[in-house]
Amino acid sequence: ATPKGAELFTCLKNTRSKSLKADDKMFNKIISKIRVRIEQVFGFVENSMHGSSLRSIGFDRAVLNTDLTNLTYNLLRYEQVKRLNLKTWR
Repeated sequence: ATPKGAELFTCLKNTRSKSLKADDKMFNKIISKIRVRIEQVFGFVENSMHGSSLRSIGFDRAVLNTDLTNLTYNLLRYEQVKRLNLKTWR
């Protein structure tokens, strides 16, 4: 159940008897471009920074740990963008 006004962005699948139309393939391509960029962030935090392992007692400490992990990722990404002269989203 999606909240009111929310759009569902999941990739479409073909069935055994029916292949995807060209519009559906284009929709999947657009969705995948966004999804892969987001999953790369989570993959980096999980694999390189061990971000999913949270060992603390209390909600406030968990929030602080998550915030510091996100800040560290942003600093690492900023340094990488500057070092490689990558273009930003804007």
